[in-house]
Amino acid sequence: MADSVIKNVEKDRDGDLTYVGVSGQWKWTVAQVASSIESRTNTFYVMCPQRADVVVRSTAGGRKFLKTTADTTTKNNLDNLPPF
Repeated sequence: MADSVIKNVEKDRDGDLTYVGVSGQWKWTVAQVASSIESRTNTFYVMCPQRADVVVRSTAGGRKFLKTTADTTTKNNLDNLPPF
């Protein structure tokens, strides 16, 4: 299982994450990352400022999205990452 840091994000016009990755290295869709986490193929994390693991959650309508585990902030650390 690979353990990968996420440093950059891309959002749609509504502010929803569409892609995550590391600029110039790799860029995956949210669906690809969610599938990889759920199949236990890869794990992902952010450093903001300490490690927070990325997990998959679903809306009431069943749409999957990514968020980070609890750390020193109540915000989703993915939302604070810079764009690609």
